[in-house]
Amino acid sequence: MHFSGIIARLHLMLVLAATSPVLGAETLTRDDAIRLAYGNNRELAIATLEIKRAATRLKWSGRLENPEFDVSRVADGFGNNDNESISEVGFTQKFPITAKLKHEKSLRAYQVILAEAEIAEQRRELAGRVDLALVDLIATREHIAVSRDLVQLNREIVEFLRQQAKEGLVSSLDVMQATLSGRTLEQQAKSLETTERHHLLDLLHIIGLDAESSLRVDTRFSVPGKTPGIDVSLDTVLQRRPDYVLALAKIDEASAAITLEEAKRWQDVSVRLFVEQEEAIDDPSGLDGNTFSGFGISIPLPLRDRNQEGIEQAEINAEAATKGVDAARFQIRSECEEAFHHRTDAWELARDASGELLDLAETNLAEFRKAYQEGQASLIQVQRAQEQVLELKTASLAFIADYERAAAQVRLVTGAYPGLSVSAK
Repeated sequence: MHFSGIIARLHLMLVLAATSPVLGAETLTRDDAIRLAYGNNRELAIATLEIKRAATRLKWSGRLENPEFDVSRVADGFGNNDNESISEVGFTQKFPITAKLKHEKSLRAYQVILAEAEIAEQRRELAGRVDLALVDLIATREHIAVSRDLVQLNREIVEFLRQQAKEGLVSSLDVMQATLSGRTLEQQAKSLETTERHHLLDLLHIIGLDAESSLRVDTRFSVPGKTPGIDVSLDTVLQRRPDYVLALAKIDEASAAITLEEAKRWQDVSVRLFVEQEEAIDDPSGLDGNTFSGFGISIPLPLRDRNQEGIEQAEINAEAATKGVDAARFQIRSECEEAFHHRTDAWELARDASGELLDLAETNLAEFRKAYQEGQASLIQVQRAQEQVLELKTASLAFIADYERAAAQVRLVTGAYPGLSVSAK
């Protein structure tokens, strides 16, 4: 594949929304949270300054060195002391005899693209962290909702038993047993609420918000009805991945560096302009003055140092850059294959865990409650059915959360995030 000039026709577009979502004014989606992180994450804001540094180096590159001004005076005070002297004023400017300055500016332009690609890669990684933090938060909230439903169900059972105990139809021990079971469920719910706060604080930290900030996320888990497949081609993924664009950019940067180092084989030529005032004794008229003007040129000869080291180092960097593209492509392909297979496996487990078995357990609980109210089942049977529902729903949520994490990993490896794209220029 011919890489030379590819990145010169590619420009990394860090496209952000014109306005960021306003906290507290609306509920955020996962993509809104990612955009919010782009604008608020402090580490990313610091890293973005690298683009400014690269742009500044480009702005001030390709300029001649400052000229040199020199003044000299020679007198015969230590000699015949006849007031003879020579005064000279000169300017010296170095000029490259190759297109070194042009090549330097070209190299700096590629380095701007490199800086943009590096920042885009950090955005992709940040988006992945936000996505996973959201999955953990939402999974905990879903688990809390299940626990609260079971707590409420237990309260209804306790209230029913109390009425039965007043009429002497059940023992007070049954009421106590049901109450203790309810307290256990309430403790589990409180423990989950503590976990939820920890996940929320972690998410706020990643986004770059204060711990006191209010964040409402409008996202719920859902398992697709059909098997998720490979819905994006490798070429599309490579165009989205800033680290691959970065690998490509390094090839053109290395090529530009070789050109610049080769131009440095010849050192700069020095051109000097000067004016000289001479006071000397001229027989028979005596001390007389004369003024001279002229120029000089100094051309270094590349007999020993022809910048061989710089050229060889640049060629090694170019070889490394070429191999880096192949390594990046292999790594990205492997990441995609692993992520897609993991998502498919997680989907199968989540579908089975949230399907017929869970429905059967909920139906079984409803039947035992009805049978208990009619005196055809024991409290232990009702509680056991309730525990089965809790266990199955907990397991179902765990598998669904695993699927969501796998789906988030697919987004990460495919670069399917808002505010991050690569387009032709």
